Amino acid sequence: MTTQDNSETAVAAPPQDYPRGQILATSADEARKSTQGRRLVRDRVLSLGKDAIYNMTGLVRAFPLDPEDLPTLENQFTYYTHFLGRAEAMAIEFTGANPRDHNAVMCNRVTSAMLAIMLGTLKPADSVISLVGKGRSHPSVQQAVELVGADFIEVESIEALEDNLPLKSWKMLVITPLTPSKHHVPADQVRRAIQLAKDRDMLVFMDDAHMMSRTIFFDEPPTFQLGDVDLSVWSLDKHVPGPRGAAIVGRKDLMEQVSAQAFQFGLEAQSGHYVAMVRGMEAFDPEPIKRASALARTLHKKFQSRFGPTVYQAGPGVALTAEDFTEVVFQQTTSRETTLAPSEVSVAASFLLLKNYGVITIPITGYPGAAPTFRLMMHPDGERFGADPLVSAVEDTIAQTATLLQHPNAVRTLLLG
Repeated sequence: MTTQDNSETAVAAPPQDYPRGQILATSADEARKSTQGRRLVRDRVLSLGKDAIYNMTGLVRAFPLDPEDLPTLENQFTYYTHFLGRAEAMAIEFTGANPRDHNAVMCNRVTSAMLAIMLGTLKPADSVISLVGKGRSHPSVQQAVELVGADFIEVESIEALEDNLPLKSWKMLVITPLTPSKHHVPADQVRRAIQLAKDRDMLVFMDDAHMMSRTIFFDEPPTFQLGDVDLSVWSLDKHVPGPRGAAIVGRKDLMEQVSAQAFQFGLEAQSGHYVAMVRGMEAFDPEPIKRASALARTLHKKFQSRFGPTVYQAGPGVALTAEDFTEVVFQQTTSRETTLAPSEVSVAASFLLLKNYGVITIPITGYPGAAPTFRLMMHPDGERFGADPLVSAVEDTIAQTATLLQHPNAVRTLLLG
C-alpha cells in the first residue's frame, strides 16, 4: 500500500504477511495445523465414506490418469515417445498465447514456477512492483523475488501504480488479476497496467493462477489476450480437474532461461504428474464452473442478508476476511475479550465446519502462508451440499466458534491435535 510523508509521495512498501496469533504463531505451527486437517479428512472418509466430505476449496487436485497411460509410463523413454510436448502445446492454447512467439514449461506447483521465473529473469538489486486489487499477492511471488536479491513492493490500485512508477527504475510488473483471496483487478485496469509498464520497457508477468475462474466468472479473456504479457503462470488444479501443478507460458527468448532454471533445480513436473496435467486439460469442462458461479452469486446475497455487507463475492465463491469474520463472531457474544487472533478464529471455524459438516476449505489443508480468509468456493461440491444447508451450517459454525473465544486450549487442540 502506498505511504506518504508531508513533502512527497514515498515508494510503496512490500506486502505484510498475514497476522499470526499465539497458537498458529510460526510456519511450523501452520504445517502442523495442515497435518491435523488432513487427519480429520482421512478419519471422516474412513468412517462415513468419501461422499461425506464436500470440497469447497476451488482446488480439484485430481490425478486423472487413464488405464492406457500406465504402459506409456513404464520408463522415461516410453513417456517421451507418447507425451513429449503435449502439455506445453495445450497450455499455450489455453492461455491465449501462440506457438510462434511463446513456449511453455510444466512445473510441479505454482511456487516452483515462481522460483523458475524470478531466477530466470531477475538479478540482485532489480526492483519489482506488484499490482493487486486488494489484500496481497500470493506470498510465493515476494519470496521468489527476494530470494534472488531483488526488491519487491506492492500496490492495491491502478492509481497507486501510476503514482509509484516514476519513483524508481523498475525491472518487472507483476499483476495478479485474481488473488488467492479472490480480490479482482478488472480486465480494463489490467490492460492499462500492462501499457503503463510497456511504456517504461518493463517486463510484465501475470500471476494468473486462477485464470479459469477469472475468465468464466468475470467473462474475461485468457492471459495473453489481455495485452503484451511477457510471462504467465496458470494453475492446473484451480477450477481445473488436474493435479497440483503449474504451466509457465512466455516469450521464447525469456523461456530459455526460465526453463533452464526449472530443470536445473528440479522444479519441473515429473512424468506421471505431467501426464495427469494433460488429462486434466483434456477433461476441462466450463459448465460446472458456470453453475458454481451462479450458485456463488445466489449465496453472496444470502450471506450478506444474514452476516452483513463485509461478505464479499470471491469469484465463484463467498468470503469474509479473518478480521471481518471475527467481527461476525463477536456479534454472537457478550464479550469481545479473547486471546485468539482473527486468523485463529477464522481457521477454528473452518475446522468446525469440517468436523460437523464435512466441508473442506483452504485452511484445512493449506500450506504455511495461505490466507486465513473464511472462504467457501462453490466448485466442485457447493452444488451437492446446497445453498440453504450451507447457510445453516455457517450460522451454526459461527455460534460454535463464539463459544471458543475464551477457550484457547480447546482451539489449540482443535487445530493442532
